[in-house]
Amino acid sequence: MTEKNLSFEENLKELKEIVENLENKEFSLQESLEKFEKGIELISKCQKELENAELKIETVMKKDGKIITIPQKE
Repeated sequence: MTEKNLSFEENLKELKEIVENLENKEFSLQESLEKFEKGIELISKCQKELENAELKIETVMKKDGKIITIPQKE
């Protein structure tokens, strides 16, 4: 299966769908575990994106009345 790069919003939407499905539908144990694993993967991706956004915000600093951005280390 090819893994595509989804946006934060798309990952979050997919995560919400997984949670709703697990809450409202009956799955076999194997299917439930697969959905749970996918949910954990999506949480990790979303968390990483939020951490990156936080770093970008932290790098914006005010100096001598000007707003500057300090380059991030990649």
